[in-house]
Amino acid sequence: MKSIFAAVLLMACSLPLFSQKIEPGTYSRRDDYLLKSQRKQRAGIILLSAGAAVTVGSTLLIIDGVNRNQRSDYGNGELNGGDAEIVIGVLGTFMGVGSMGASIPFFVGAHRSRKKALGISLKRETAPLYFKTTVTRQAFPALCFQIALGK
Repeated sequence: MKSIFAAVLLMACSLPLFSQKIEPGTYSRRDDYLLKSQRKQRAGIILLSAGAAVTVGSTLLIIDGVNRNQRSDYGNGELNGGDAEIVIGVLGTFMGVGSMGASIPFFVGAHRSRKKALGISLKRETAPLYFKTTVTRQAFPALCFQIALGK
């Protein structure tokens, strides 16, 4: 009797933990993963394109600085405009390449979120329902997900 009471008590305590109230108009877990994937991909594209633009502009600045040094009197020992452009161009190039490198984790995270979203879906399943002498098909919502067993 004690074991039955313990089992019923354990079931009564654990059942409300797994129930969820789904309100109409709210996002599903799949939609959350897709939204997260879009945001990460957008951040990755912004970092990649900004880094590419800064790198191209800095490379043009380096080329202009080298051309300015060749036109001016380079042997006077003082820092002229061409040297400053070269230094700023090199720093900008490093920042642009760093920004492009920082976009990689965003693209990887977007791919993972998209993969999770495609692995989870909510669909309607049917099951036979026996009522007295008739058999009917009852539809119910079911959560479908895929588990990768090996890679």
